[in-house]
Amino acid sequence: MLTPSEIKARLRDEAAGVERHLAACLADRGIPARLRAAMEYSLNAGGKRVRPVLCLTTASLFGLPAHRVMPFAAAIEMIHTYSLIHDDLPAMDDDDLRRGARQALEPQDVRRGHGHPGR
Repeated sequence: MLTPSEIKARLRDEAAGVERHLAACLADRGIPARLRAAMEYSLNAGGKRVRPVLCLTTASLFGLPAHRVMPFAAAIEMIHTYSLIHDDLPAMDDDDLRRGARQALEPQDVRRGHGHPGR
C-alpha cells in the first residue's frame, strides 16, 4: 500500500507527463495565435490533473502502457477545461476569475459583442 506522500509523488509525476502531452497537442498545429494563446492560458491555469491521472492509472490496472492511453487522458483534461470556460461565459455564471486568476475569455478579449461593454 502506498503512503500519502508516495501517492502525492505519483500524482505529481503522472501530471507532469500529462502536462507535456498537452503542450505537444497544441504545438505546430496551425492554430491561430490568438486562439492558441487562449487555449494555453486555460490549459496551463493549474490543477492537479486528477482526471487524466485516473485514466492512466485505470489503464495501467489493465496492463495498458501510458503512451497508448495518453491521448485519451489528455482529451479528458481538455474537455474538463472546456467545461470550466463554458461555465464562465456571460450566459452562464459570468465569472471573471477561475482559481483566483482571470479566466480565459477576459485576457483574450473574447467577450466583445457579448453584452459586456467596457470589459
